[in-house]
Amino acid sequence: MLYAASALSLACLELLVHLPPNQIPMDLVYSWAELKETPEAADFRGDLADLDATRRYGRRWATAGQALALRVPSVIVPIEFNVLLNPTHSEYTEMAWSAPEPFQLDRRLILKTSA
Repeated sequence: MLYAASALSLACLELLVHLPPNQIPMDLVYSWAELKETPEAADFRGDLADLDATRRYGRRWATAGQALALRVPSVIVPIEFNVLLNPTHSEYTEMAWSAPEPFQLDRRLILKTSA
């Protein structure tokens, strides 16, 4: 499963909450793709903070293989959305991606940890 965000700013927030500062790459790039159809909206009814439940839901969705993309609310900013892409879907290889562009994360967002 490929995790994407509906905005570059949301992708930055996702990166910051999922990686410790010392694992955030200094040579980031971003790319974008337009989908032919609006992503299917997730109908998950549980707690978004329940990682096991959301992962089970995502696995069931990906295994079903009925849609290329699934729109899911961000746990960080629930009124914004991430998009899950299913690389096993037949339309995945038809997606056209932009060329990767360099991106520098503002260093003020990376907290320094003391030893």
